[in-house]
Amino acid sequence: MSDPARRFRPATEADVTRDGHRFSWLKPDRWREGFRALVLEAGGELVGVGRVGPNPAHPLRDLVEIEIAEGHRRCGHGTALMQELGSYSDNPLRDKVVPGFERELFLRSLGAVTYLEVPLLRLELAAERTARWCAEAREGRDGAVRVIPWTGLPRDQLIDALVDRYTWQHASWSPTAPRETIRPVVGEEFYEGAVHEHSWAVLRDGRITALADLYDEPVGPVREGSLEAVDAASPHARGDVALCLAAWLEDLRAAGVATLDLDNHPTDPHTAPLLAPLRREAVDPVHLVEIPNALTAQLRDVP
Repeated sequence: MSDPARRFRPATEADVTRDGHRFSWLKPDRWREGFRALVLEAGGELVGVGRVGPNPAHPLRDLVEIEIAEGHRRCGHGTALMQELGSYSDNPLRDKVVPGFERELFLRSLGAVTYLEVPLLRLELAAERTARWCAEAREGRDGAVRVIPWTGLPRDQLIDALVDRYTWQHASWSPTAPRETIRPVVGEEFYEGAVHEHSWAVLRDGRITALADLYDEPVGPVREGSLEAVDAASPHARGDVALCLAAWLEDLRAAGVATLDLDNHPTDPHTAPLLAPLRREAVDPVHLVEIPNALTAQLRDVP
């Protein structure tokens, strides 16, 4: 889509200083290894920004993001910018969209397809049914397990368990990079981003078998976190996740939390079934979408 009045160039620090208030996530080109950041000028005015680069945890798709200024949309700028960004990648591109919003409609027009729909699973902690469920779950506990907060466990043991959990959770729909590559992101960063005194683990024979991590944001009566087994195929996985969930919910309820949003995948085999009797509500769904690029774009256009 050529337009002599349209020009792409690498983003600079001056662009960030001048236009960062309009494009809050704008960064200078190559601000991160492997990433390109471009600005789009039309008629001498900066009308759009975009960036593309590798996903360290999931190497089969590259990350992409664009934004076109209000008043300059539906002029072909977004399509042109996506095509330009795609020239810096040999992989399909990946983005996250909210159904029905302008961003989704635009990416669908470029051929984007959903590869996973991810709603938050919302629980009301004050519900009497939740309290009864937690008490029942604790009654099934056997003598081989301990349920303890993260503050009682070594850092490296928790990080290793986080990596184990993340790897199997994504294996079927978005395989991960090697363990040593993803450990700093899905292990260390997740560990640092959790509220340790309100995050829980189940230990069976000295090994962590289930994890519940409370995110450090948002704060207040509505909180967000994640829960699952460390080894989904373990014969004790479902029961250990139930114990972890019960301890977590009782702790958060005592701390004044009213609502918990679980940032889980619908493909997780243990959390969703356990939440079903708690009458959890699916809210705020987002779609992870793949945008054709490189080989997928070529094959799509075969006559």
